[in-house]
Amino acid sequence: MTNGLQEIDAPAWMLDLFKAIDTLDMSEGSGFKVFADDIVMQFGPKTVHGVAEAKAFFTKLDAPFITKHIVDRVFNYGNAYLMQGSAKLRKKGDASGATITAAPLFNLLWFNDDGKIMRYVVDFPPQAAAASDVF
Repeated sequence: MTNGLQEIDAPAWMLDLFKAIDTLDMSEGSGFKVFADDIVMQFGPKTVHGVAEAKAFFTKLDAPFITKHIVDRVFNYGNAYLMQGSAKLRKKGDASGATITAAPLFNLLWFNDDGKIMRYVVDFPPQAAAASDVF
C-alpha cells in the first residue's frame, strides 16, 4: 500500500507565486491570485489571516531584499503540495553582494475545493529569520 505521496514537476501556479513574492508583484493578476481570500498563512513563528495580510507580510519581509526562490523538489498528496527548496536574499544597496541563504526551505500548501490555497505553512532555518526585522 502506498501513501499517495508523489514527486511532481513544479506546477506553473507555484512558480508564478514565487515570482510574485520575489518581485513583490501584489497585483490582482500576479501569482497571489492562487490564494483564497481567507487564507491562513504560517510563516515561521508568524501567522497571518487573509490574502491582504499575507501580501502585506511579504512586502514587509522582502522589501529590504532582492530575493530569489529556488524550487528543488515538489511533492503532491491529494490537495496538498510540499515544496523543498531554498531562497537567496541580498540586502538592497549592500555593495558587498553578501547573500543570505535560507536552506532548506519548506512550503506546505493546502488547496480548498475551489482550487485556491487555504493554508500555507513556510519553515526555514532559524538563522535566516534573524536577518529580518519581521520576526
